[in-house]
Amino acid sequence: MKKENIFKILMVLVLIALIVVVSVYIIKLDTEEIENHSFYQYFGGRKIEYEGALNITQKEGITQLQLQNANIQLDSTPVYYEDIENQVLFPEDMALVIPNQNGQMYKINRFTNVYQKDDIIYAEYRDNQNELTNSFIYDGNDLYFFIQNTVLTVDGTNYEIPPLSYVIVSYQNSVEIYNKQQDTYEIIPSTSTNVTASTDQYSINLSLDSMKYGEKEQLLLKRVDTLKSINT
Repeated sequence: MKKENIFKILMVLVLIALIVVVSVYIIKLDTEEIENHSFYQYFGGRKIEYEGALNITQKEGITQLQLQNANIQLDSTPVYYEDIENQVLFPEDMALVIPNQNGQMYKINRFTNVYQKDDIIYAEYRDNQNELTNSFIYDGNDLYFFIQNTVLTVDGTNYEIPPLSYVIVSYQNSVEIYNKQQDTYEIIPSTSTNVTASTDQYSINLSLDSMKYGEKEQLLLKRVDTLKSINT
């Protein structure tokens, strides 16, 4: 009987240890610790700056930034490094859309860094790095992030959008433009149902969340979580 009890106790201890290891692993996957940097975001045209060590955690589908004693709820709005030139962090999963590959879409994992080096854009997640070309990044809702020079057209007016900039389009409401090169944020009232962004390779209808490349046209998938990761 004593041997049986000892065996049961050992099994319980092994199970507890396994649960702890798995829990720590899951927490690590859902947490990104970034130390000793300056960051900023724009919300509704207002620039918010962060300083020091950041702890970004996702719990129950909500992403939070922990800074000193403050907890800030994040959405898909990119977090820019102020002290590292041309680098940005995505706090949420995003879709990478590649029009010239038959509109293929992949998932960019949350906590991915996107940066520009020698005129080339890279996406880096933990130890995995991918070069991004002839594509754009989409949050599955209203935010479009551009990795190449793009022309945005709103109510007949063109806006030059440089790499690492983004646009938020609310249907028949407003268009928000963040220009990374100039570090400016502009909000444009618009009732247009045909806000477009275009390059030499493709065009996007940002009001209807559709794109056109060559003779083909397709709607963009909104369920980013169902996409295959670019890192797999």
